[in-house]
Amino acid sequence: MRSGKAVRNIEQYFFRHLGLPQMELRTTGHSTQGYKAHSHTEFSVGFLTAGTTCLTYNGQDRVVQKGDLVIIEPDRVHACNPIDGGSRAYHMLYIDARWCREKLSLLYGKTVTHFCCDQVVIQSSEVSSLFMMLVDTLHGGKAQDAAQLLDQLVLTLLLPHCSPMLVPSRQHELSVRVKQRLMTDLSQSPSLGDLAEEFGCARETLIRTFKESYGITPKSFVSNARVEKAKLLLRSGSSIVDVASDMGFADQSQFHRAFVNYTASTPRQYQQSGSISDNLS
Repeated sequence: MRSGKAVRNIEQYFFRHLGLPQMELRTTGHSTQGYKAHSHTEFSVGFLTAGTTCLTYNGQDRVVQKGDLVIIEPDRVHACNPIDGGSRAYHMLYIDARWCREKLSLLYGKTVTHFCCDQVVIQSSEVSSLFMMLVDTLHGGKAQDAAQLLDQLVLTLLLPHCSPMLVPSRQHELSVRVKQRLMTDLSQSPSLGDLAEEFGCARETLIRTFKESYGITPKSFVSNARVEKAKLLLRSGSSIVDVASDMGFADQSQFHRAFVNYTASTPRQYQQSGSISDNLS
C-alpha cells in the first residue's frame, strides 16, 4: 500500500448535505492507493471513470474497467486495489441501508430486513448514464432533482440486481457472540487470548470461525469498525485528536494509518471535504 503522505496528494472529495441524509458521495481522482479488506454499513454504488481496478468480493477477484458500475451490499467484506500499480478514478455513493430496505419493502409488499446483491459488476450504459446524471446534479446543487434521481437509481439497481433476504444468512453462534462482545466497547476491545478464554475455545478456532462467518478476522473487524465509527464522529465535527483518543488508538499517527488503510483517504481529507453545496434547496 502507498503511504499516507501520497494519499494527501490525491484529489478527492466527500460530499454530504442535510437535505439528503440518506447518502454520501465520494469523488476520487487518479489514485494508486489500495484498501484493506473492509465493509460498510451502507449500500455502496461505485462507478469507475478512468483506469482499471481489482475488486475482491466473496473471495473472488474481478477486474473492473472504466465505465463499469459496482454495487456492494451492506456489511459485505470487500477490497478494491490497483492493478500493476496503475491509477484509477471513481465516484462512490454510500446509501443508507435502512432507506434501501424500506424501498425494497414497498416493492415486495412485505418487510425486508436484509438484502444481497445477485450481480456485483454491472455493464449498462443506461444505468451508468443515470449514475453520472445524479453526480452532475449533486455537483450542480439541485437537491430536489438529485433526490428524484437517487430514488430512480436505487430502484433501477435494487429491483433487477438485488434480492431480499427475509431471514438473514445464518452465522455461527460463536461468531455472533464474539461480534457482540467486540462491539460492546470498540475503544477497549479484548485481546484474542481474553476472548478465547471467555468463550472457552482455542484462539485458532475463534479466528477461523469468525472469518468463515464474516470474511474478516476479529482484529480486522475491530479496526474496520473503529474507522467506520470514526467517520461518524468526524462528520459530527469532533477533532481528529479527540476521535483518535475516543476510538482507542494509541496516538494520532496510528489512527491516521488505520484510516488510510481502510478508506484510502486521510482523516483530514474526509473531514474537510464540504457539503455538496450550500445552495441546495
